[in-house]
Amino acid sequence: MLLKTPYKSVHQNLMLTKTGEIWAYYNVSPENINSGDTKRQESSKAKFRYFMQQLAKYKDFHLEMYPRQMELKERFHELEKDFHPDTRKVGKYYNDETVRILTRELESITKNRFLLGVKIKDNLLTKSDDAKGVTKNALTSVTDTLVNLLGFEREVDGSYFDKFTTLESELYQLVLSVNGSRLTEDELVYVNRYNFVRDINHHIEEEKKRRGSYSITDSLIDPSEFGYLKMTTTEGQRYMSYVVVDSTGLNNSYTHLFERAQKLPFPVELHIKGQFQSNDSVLRKTSVVKTRVKQMKKEQNMAGEDSKDSIHDARYVLNRLENTLGNGKEKFINWVATFVVTGKDKKQCKRRAKQLIRIMGNKNIDCVQPLADQLQLFYKFLHGSSLQFEKNWVQKTTCEAFAENLFGVSNMIGNNIGFYIGRVNHYRMNKSIKESIASSRELVLFHPFIANKGIEGAMTDSPHISITGETGKGKSFLVKLLLICLAMLDIQTLYVDPKTEVEVWFRKVIDNPEIRQKYPLFVRLLESFNYVKLNANDEANTGVLDPIVMLEGTDAFDTAQAIIDQIYNMENKDDVKRVFLESLEKVVSQRANGDTVGFIHVIEAMQAHDEVAVKNAGNLLHQQIKNSVLRLNFSDGTVEGLNLDGKVNILGIEGLDLPDAKTPSLSYSDAEKKSLAIMIPLAKFCEKFGARNKDQETVEIFDEGWMLTTARAGKKLIKSMRRVGRSYNNALVLVTQSVGDVHTEEDNGNFGVNFAFDEPSERDEILDFLNMEKTEDNEKLLSQMIKGECMFKDIYGRTGKLAVDCLFEEWAEAFKTVEESHSSKAEKMFA
Repeated sequence: MLLKTPYKSVHQNLMLTKTGEIWAYYNVSPENINSGDTKRQESSKAKFRYFMQQLAKYKDFHLEMYPRQMELKERFHELEKDFHPDTRKVGKYYNDETVRILTRELESITKNRFLLGVKIKDNLLTKSDDAKGVTKNALTSVTDTLVNLLGFEREVDGSYFDKFTTLESELYQLVLSVNGSRLTEDELVYVNRYNFVRDINHHIEEEKKRRGSYSITDSLIDPSEFGYLKMTTTEGQRYMSYVVVDSTGLNNSYTHLFERAQKLPFPVELHIKGQFQSNDSVLRKTSVVKTRVKQMKKEQNMAGEDSKDSIHDARYVLNRLENTLGNGKEKFINWVATFVVTGKDKKQCKRRAKQLIRIMGNKNIDCVQPLADQLQLFYKFLHGSSLQFEKNWVQKTTCEAFAENLFGVSNMIGNNIGFYIGRVNHYRMNKSIKESIASSRELVLFHPFIANKGIEGAMTDSPHISITGETGKGKSFLVKLLLICLAMLDIQTLYVDPKTEVEVWFRKVIDNPEIRQKYPLFVRLLESFNYVKLNANDEANTGVLDPIVMLEGTDAFDTAQAIIDQIYNMENKDDVKRVFLESLEKVVSQRANGDTVGFIHVIEAMQAHDEVAVKNAGNLLHQQIKNSVLRLNFSDGTVEGLNLDGKVNILGIEGLDLPDAKTPSLSYSDAEKKSLAIMIPLAKFCEKFGARNKDQETVEIFDEGWMLTTARAGKKLIKSMRRVGRSYNNALVLVTQSVGDVHTEEDNGNFGVNFAFDEPSERDEILDFLNMEKTEDNEKLLSQMIKGECMFKDIYGRTGKLAVDCLFEEWAEAFKTVEESHSSKAEKMFA
């Protein structure tokens, strides 16, 4: 084998080799399929099997997955353009710290890319109807070969590649079926250069600009240590080793090579070089081998020995192969697969290679680390090199078996630009959230306000976000993480906090001398928030949520009626209801005409009514309002109403007696009913907050959203809040315990992004909501999620398990909901 790079020249996505071959290269956008979604996995395999059958006429191909630098600094630089001027400094500081911490934890921050290469020149020579063209191209190939043998270079311009346009276009139409897109010329240069830099520190944009064989291969490859190659560039050095798949066992089902490679705790490349074989040739060889197997069986029987299992297995496989290839539809492939493992030194590279071999061995995939063939493998798996003449480690399978490698499938979720919120977790069982985070290299970035910007490829343009799940699973932690992210952006935010816990914990951090000294930027950020705490006992707060003052027309009327319906049952009390509605209509009209009136005047009108039943109802309502949290809803019209103009507004309400989410509504106490009545005007205020200015991006975070659906008018209110949506540059983040609160026939699809923590009683509903297959595996996936893990469905419709990660201790301190006691610490200590 010649130890020489095949690269000669590139034009757009076409590459010319030094032997005159032309390869076309494509980027394959991976399909996101959760590991437990076997139905979609099998569907993907069937699609890829059909693609490979159509690809057979091109003979040689190259499948590749490589860990490309994620360029997190550059991504954050783009994100910072969305920051508010007042928070740009703190936002940039935490972006820089995120890069620093993740680089320390992961060494290199990467994202897997999938590439497909197909050799197309031979097809031109065999399929062209123009005899003159065939002769010319053949002579060109011979000339190229002779020139290269003499050690010279023949210049190639863009017109040389024009003759391949038709063939490439035909191939491109086929590649589209597997989400393929043409590589740009710069990208094609970079993937060739990548072979000579791997994960040595380098700048992608600079490497893309290289041209010419010598520039692209500018690296020193030292094969002096058996089993390893030492790569050195001006930027540094790395050790690398090729770990080759030696055997995948008799049954190729569920090899899933590409999926398993992504789950490794360190970055690896996976290459498969393949070559289609003639069915007639394979059948002839099969017949010869069958004859040999029969003879071996006969000899064993004559010696009085039972036939070995290997003989029976071989006969079964050969018979099945003959039946499969006999109809002419199935194609046969010879292929070699290799992992490329790297390390900062030989010790790390060796450890990773051994770990890879062990992990794959556990799945009956035998891998070897050749001692003397590393340099040959390096050149064999360069782009533009065919599989021809390869004898070692060759797998021989049909397209059906080859599709089991699961190429072009990933668990990637999240946005391309956004804040770091955690990692994709591939594994079922983790003892702690730290272990869950450490088991994955796949970062999840999330931009909480991007869905309504017309993103190409997105499955939704709804900006709304749902966060659901059982109490204690991590909803509050995630919500506060998103709140801090929103605080950096040029977005006006309202956080409705019925439990009034957010301000309490933020204040503790603000008042902590140690945190103030160590993290002044974060303290300054928390201090900039506008904290508003409504207290019914404070005269200044009386009536600030009066719907008649806060709203107009039908909105004021409907909201006021919903409040009364929540605290007073008007069933079979037609006279009381009639007078109430008449009084309400009159007061709303007076307010519209400029009179200083409020909701309390409706109650006073009922108290002054001649009918005893109406008077008694008015007196009862007045007593319920008096000295209770309901005073926030009733005013005489002189109050200005609630007005929140801060960039980040934290709105809490003291004195609420919130029922448990699982308590039946018929069992609510009077205090609980009153607390729920407060939620109604709060929801309308959120709607009004989002609709004030179309030019200002706004977000409302409504915590404990399940209380809205409990109220009689609740679901209508949620729908009303959502309606503001895209046209007003507004997003609603609804935090609730039951997925049923956001997953109804009317609501389905109205939340563009979903975070679903586990809720044992709703696992079927959660799977249905996330469009996941209802299988035992997926139910286990939910049941085995620990605190801090959730299923995340992004704007592209991709779903995966997210391990929520907060990198900063000062943030985590602010996100607390309970203080640890000495006993709770001891409980962990002696576990």
